[in-house]
This record gives sequence, structure tokens and C-alpha cells, in this order.
Amino acid sequence: MRLTIASLTATVALTATILSGCSTTSSHPTNQGTSANVVFPDKASAWPEQGTFPNLDSLRLLQPGMTKDQHYALIGRPHFNEGMADVREWDYLFNFRTGKPAPNDVVQCQMKVLFDTAMASRSYYWAPESCAAFLRYPETPAAMPAIVQTTATTTTTLGADALFTFNGSTAAELVPDGHARIDALGQQLAGMKMLKHVDVYAYTDRLGTDAYNKRLSQQRADTVKSLLVAQGVDSRLVTAQGMGKADPLSHCGAMPRPKLITCLAPDRRVEIRSAGVK
Repeated sequence: MRLTIASLTATVALTATILSGCSTTSSHPTNQGTSANVVFPDKASAWPEQGTFPNLDSLRLLQPGMTKDQHYALIGRPHFNEGMADVREWDYLFNFRTGKPAPNDVVQCQMKVLFDTAMASRSYYWAPESCAAFLRYPETPAAMPAIVQTTATTTTTLGADALFTFNGSTAAELVPDGHARIDALGQQLAGMKMLKHVDVYAYTDRLGTDAYNKRLSQQRADTVKSLLVAQGVDSRLVTAQGMGKADPLSHCGAMPRPKLITCLAPDRRVEIRSAGVK
């Protein structure tokens, strides 16, 4: 069978696409990292499901000319299966708190980053476009009150190995010191003058199946939430989300399994992000 130049070219292109990881070209970015027809992916295909609550201060640091590594460090990996290396579109699904009563207290937004051929960011798009307003800094009032109550945003990271027994996820499987640390944090949060929200994120390492790690991390997040509520934190202000293998912190190559488990320890963690007035 003879292979024509056209079919050979198509085969090479298909192979390159597979190796780069499901490259997305729906918006057809130009070499300069712009597009006249921006297309956003279906929100139902996002992972984690329903997206994440981003750190606004990190989002505000994004600007044209940044590398993918710099984006990853600030806002994590893209939320859609579009590859990491040679693709020139990254998509995110973010949730923003509006400060309004439920059910209008959270708005879901999509953000797209387009990169030029040198893989530097050039364009940022939002759907709906009004979501870009969340990145604006609050206006400074003309006259400051005599007493200013400052909202403190805090992220507390607890190693899962120091909280739970091996593969444990329930309150009964908490180690004594881990139980005490969560109780102390719960008392601190419950004692704040005005607590706005507490978001609990639990992560696993890359070992095991996606389904197992997703279930384990969700159970751990739910357990930590329950303990915080038991210390007086308003349950309506607390969310719990199992992130599974998402956003690893370690850089571990091939090594014997016992050493690999130790190396992956930073990935096994629980992050508690809170905001309120002390």
C-alpha cells in the first residue's frame, strides 16, 4: 500500500496531537495569541466538577507575557482536558462570591488564556464578560472610618499523614494530634467577629485510581468540615471538596515504592481557606 504525502501529513499531525494531550484549537488563536472567534468549552466537562474558588489576589497578578509555569503557580492547572505542553488555549471554571443572599451568593465564570507561538500568554477572555469585574480592586472610600475592620484571608495547610491514619478518612481514624489541631483551628474560626466563608480542600497523591482518590479526599474533607462545625463554626459558611490527585506539590520521579510514598507526602494534604474579620 502506497502512502501519499497528504495521508502522511495527516498521520503525523494526528500523532502530534495525541502526544500533546488532546490539544484544543476551538478558538483558533493567531500566532500573536489573539482570536476573532473565542469559543469556551462545555462547563460540564470541567474537572474538578463545578470548578474552584480562586484566590483573587493571585488572579490579579496575571498579565500578558507570562509563561505557563507562572500561570500554574498562581492559579493551578487548567480545568479542562486540553493538554499542558504545546497547546495554546487554557480554560478555567471559577466560582466567585457575590456577597448577596443565597441562591445568588455565587457566580460561575469561565476564563480562557490564549498563548502566542512562543507559549507566552497574550489574551484573557471571560464568559460572561461581566466576570472580569471581580478582578477590580475595591474602590477606596473618600473618608475612612475611625475604626477599620480588616478582612483576613488565611490558608492553613495540614499534612494528611499528620491528621489521619494510613488511608483513613473518618473522625475515628484521626490521630490525636491531628484531631487537636483541627479543634484548635475550629475554635479560632468560631471566635472571629465576622466569618465570611471557610473552604476545605482535601488532596491525595497520585497513587491509586482516580475514583478511589476522589472518594478518599472527599471523605477527608467532609470529616474536617464536621469537626470545624462541632467547634462552633456556622455550617452554612463551610464547604468541603475532595480534589483527588489535583494540583500536586511534589516532583518525584521513578523510585522504589516506599521512597515514592515518602516523596509524595506533600501532595497528601488538607487546605482550609478562610476569610473574615478577627
